[in-house]
Amino acid sequence: MKIGIDLRALQTGHKYRGIGEVAKQVTDRILTYAVGDTARDIEFIFYEYDDDDPKEMLNLPKGLKYQVVKLGRMPENAPDRTKSEKLKDNLKALYGNPIANTRLSDVFLQYDYEFGVPKDTKTYVVKHDLIPYVFWDKYFESAWVPFKNKAARTTLRTLFANYKYKRVLKRGLRRAHKIIAVSRSTKNDIIEYFNVADKKVKVVHLGVDLKPAKTGNAAQSKLPTKPYLLFVGAGDARRRVDDLVAAFNNLKADGYDIQLALVGENFPSPENIPNQPTRKAVMESSYIGDILTLGYVDDKTKQELYKNALAYVYPTRYEGFGIPVLESMLLKCPLITYKNSSIPEVAREYALFANKWEDIVVQVKKLFDMSNKDREQLVDRAYEHASQFTWDKTAHSIYDELVVGAKHRGDQ
Repeated sequence: MKIGIDLRALQTGHKYRGIGEVAKQVTDRILTYAVGDTARDIEFIFYEYDDDDPKEMLNLPKGLKYQVVKLGRMPENAPDRTKSEKLKDNLKALYGNPIANTRLSDVFLQYDYEFGVPKDTKTYVVKHDLIPYVFWDKYFESAWVPFKNKAARTTLRTLFANYKYKRVLKRGLRRAHKIIAVSRSTKNDIIEYFNVADKKVKVVHLGVDLKPAKTGNAAQSKLPTKPYLLFVGAGDARRRVDDLVAAFNNLKADGYDIQLALVGENFPSPENIPNQPTRKAVMESSYIGDILTLGYVDDKTKQELYKNALAYVYPTRYEGFGIPVLESMLLKCPLITYKNSSIPEVAREYALFANKWEDIVVQVKKLFDMSNKDREQLVDRAYEHASQFTWDKTAHSIYDELVVGAKHRGDQ
């Protein structure tokens, strides 16, 4: 039995993001399960770019049997590619078989559909969300503006980029033998937007764990000195941090002497926040002196910020799963979050829900009025709930799908 795994998610920028984390956590465990699976003779085929060795990010168990299929250099590392080579790659992605030698595998695991879904073997595609599709205007440019400006090349490039995204996504979902959705919300979106059969999509929740806290090199000189609300994460358009700032302003105006801590690479300073609505909200706040833009912080500082915060506030408009929700629970930080997409499925009754900035104000005031005993019960129950989401459960579910798929490959 040969299981193919596309490891390229551990070679691109994804290796530091959600897709890369899933690829590492799940692959590590699948390899271990296979070595200990005495009932089956399992060999792996790793598909990877030539540039570096993604297996260095994995813990390869002793006795593992595997081979490697090299797929050429990463496009961004090959500036000397000719126009004909680029055209050939695009044609393969859009109309051909996008990955070489996948027929060698009885089943194939693809963590990122953008790398392609083979047509010559049973492929299991992990789908995290449909964020770019749902928020199209936030992630893709309209060709109308360059068209009006008579910029023909820009118009064609924009039209092609939009077409390629939709084509690769729809084709990948259609070709997949099984789609592994990280939440029921994502499954429902796939069925609704792409008319995929219910039985083709299996829900497998992600795991979550806390990395050992390490002290970074940069000391944080401006940490909170008052009770504070916390936001950690990317400040893109889905995360309505401007709503959080509005709630903070109103709480300050009502006499609550608190601070707001914004953590993440998108918050280096108020004037350098990339998201325009959030930047405007922070810069125009009458209480900007109590808004701390801390930028990137090391693991130890981040975990201490969670543990000591009044609440972690996550005003998100859409999530495929929502790992930050569970991370805050594991650090026993009360959670206030918007109620949509996968959030109720993951947080259950262990979060304080909101739908607008006024609701955030109500929930923060509720925390202030809560007794220490009630607060402890809230975070303790949330911790127990979050502890049930483990990478072992995630990996076991995917492994079981793969070995069953390999056994019945002749049915395809």
